[in-house]
Formats: sequence, C-alpha cells, structure tokens
Amino acid sequence: MPYRATVAIPWSRCIKVAGTVCILLAAGGCIMQSPFKLNGTLEYEESLLTGERVFGGPIVPAEVHEAAIHEPSADMLAYIDRTVRGKGLASQRFRDLFSGLTRDGYFESVYSANSTLTAAETFSAGGGNCLSYTNMFVALARAADLDARYQIVEVPPTWDADAGFLIRYTHINVLLKNVRLDHQPGHDVVVDFNIVHPDPEYPRKVVSDEYAESLFYANKSVNALRDKRPRESFAYLRRAIEIAPENVDLWINLGAFYATQGDFASSIEAYDVALQIEPRSKPAYSGLARSYANAGNQELAALYDAKVRNYRDRNPYYHYAMAQAAFENADFESSLRFINTAIDLRRRIARFHFLKGLVEHQLGDTEAARESLERAQRFGLDRSVKLDLLRSLAGVNAS
Repeated sequence: MPYRATVAIPWSRCIKVAGTVCILLAAGGCIMQSPFKLNGTLEYEESLLTGERVFGGPIVPAEVHEAAIHEPSADMLAYIDRTVRGKGLASQRFRDLFSGLTRDGYFESVYSANSTLTAAETFSAGGGNCLSYTNMFVALARAADLDARYQIVEVPPTWDADAGFLIRYTHINVLLKNVRLDHQPGHDVVVDFNIVHPDPEYPRKVVSDEYAESLFYANKSVNALRDKRPRESFAYLRRAIEIAPENVDLWINLGAFYATQGDFASSIEAYDVALQIEPRSKPAYSGLARSYANAGNQELAALYDAKVRNYRDRNPYYHYAMAQAAFENADFESSLRFINTAIDLRRRIARFHFLKGLVEHQLGDTEAARESLERAQRFGLDRSVKLDLLRSLAGVNAS
C-alpha cells in the first residue's frame, strides 16, 4: 500500500502528520495507552533488565546497533540545499520541502510495516514504515531550519495478529511549529503518512527525541522477537528502556517478552513496573491477567481480567475496533452488533455512523445505510476522511 502524505489546515491550532509504531502485546485483548512522565523513581529488581533471568548472563544494549534515527546524511543536506529555496518564511521553506518530496516520489513508496529505518536509511531506500518516514521528515525539516517535533496521537487501538503475537499500532506524527499556511490563525502544521487521518478529537502529546528513539528500538525488538531472535530482541528492548524509562509501553513489551519465554514471575514484575508509571494501564491489566493465569494464580488472574472486561464494555472505541475487524472478515451481522454498541456508548462520532452505513449497505438495507451516512455527514465526517475510511476497510473502492 503506498503512502499518501497530506497536509491539512488544523482544527484548533495544529496541522497533522501521523505514522505508526509497533507496540508488542501478548496475544489477547489490548487497549491503547498514552505516554506518561515519571513522578519519582521506579522500583524494580536490577536483574529484570539484565537478561540473566532468561539467558543465564547479562545482555548489554551495545549488542545491537546504536542508530542516529533523526540525523540527516550528506545526501539529505545536499537535497535541502537544492530543494528549499525559501530561505525567509518558514511557510515557504515547508512548501518547498513538501513539494520536492512529493515530486520525487517519496510519498509513493510501498509501505513496509516491519521496516523501521533511520532518517538517512529511509531517504536512501525511499521506503519504510510510518516511523521511518516520520524520522526522515523530522531530519529534513530541521535541516531546513523548521521547528519539527515528534508527537504521539492517542488513537483507538489498531491490532494485527502476526506469528502468535498481537501487534498494536500507535500513531506518531511530526508537529511543525510556527508555520503559517493559507493565512489561517494557527501556526502549527502536520504532514500525514497514514491512510486514515486521526480524528481531530483524539488527544495528542509532543514527546522528546529520546522518546521517539525508544519507539525505534521497540520496533526493532518486536521484529527480532517475531523472527525468533530473543537475545537481540531483549537487547533492543533494554536499550529502549534505558533511553526512555517513562515509556509505559516498553515495560508492557518487557512483560510480554518474559511471557513468551515462559518466565511469568518476571512478566508480572514488568507489568507491575508499568503500573507504577500508569496505575490504570489496561494493557498491563491484560498482561497481568494472562501471566497470573499461566502462573497458576487464578484468583488474581480473574481480578485483572475483570478490570479489562469492565473497561472494554464501557469503551466505545473497543467496540468500534471489533466492528472494523468483523467488517474486514465479512461478518457483517457481528459488525453491526459491535457498531451499534459503540454508537449506544457515544452517539456523535461521525466515523461510527459511517461504518454502520457501510455494514448496512453490505446487508442490503439501503435506506438504513443512507440514513447512517447522512448522520456521519451531520456529525462532521468530511469527504477526505470518507475516502480514507473506504480505502482502509476491506479493500472497498472509492471514487
């Protein structure tokens, strides 16, 4: 699937760019988790991060390659010199850069979810995943003297089952500060590497370069574990945690890693660290439920499982995600049931009604489908989002 990079005048002071970052969670339900800052010092046994519990000896981060994820190469700097002519206004420099990348085909590359690359590698290869493209754009924008920052968008979870793992994709984007476009009052801009735009109502949070770097190594860890290279996977994950210990997802990944190795006591310890960062972390609850069950403590397993089920039952985006999955599997009756539950929980979400209209159309109820699509329009679903959703749902063609 090729990238489609877009720029939009932002709702309420920002323009959007989104990409995806793989976060590993052990098979089972998982819930979107946002980044949190540490309040105090984390408590855990040092051996939890050394690797000796699984491998019999310590593993150091230096066992895997250290990457400069957002450092521009000489070719990239030369590209900026050739392409960015507007040396004055930030808006002109941005337009030159974006137009040049579009002209040179950088947004027509084939998406590769497992290809996590540095900025320089992405520029050279002309492909990668969304984090790769985000790294590249940050590096080029900064070389053009633009204030480019990494930003997480708190979207509902998107899941893929792959080789026995459940992969959750989290959106990351580039926020460009002080770039005025089209005489709008906002001064922030975003460029989008995702097929589906994040909903304007989703919270977003600027994160540090170190936090973004931790996501890079987390992706590398997921890929290595999926390819049955556990030692390499652990080394990448340890490097990620040492860079950004406040990233709750990394500790959840560590819990999932230990679970794959059958060390459920260590898995439980890692999930407990995640709860020190975010006491209501639903992925940690879910991981604890599975780990306690595997460790033979059914009472605690049931306790955490109930916490997860209670959250899911009240979370409209969980039911929406389940409706999407059922739609993609052509199980339209189940999809309708899930989307109706989502709408009952939150009625004014345009994309909920849009998906319901697609489901009703597949079920042959033309009149109901028309009414659902009209509601989607009334609740603010514009044409670009409609087309994005059509492209992303079960290969439906859009014209």
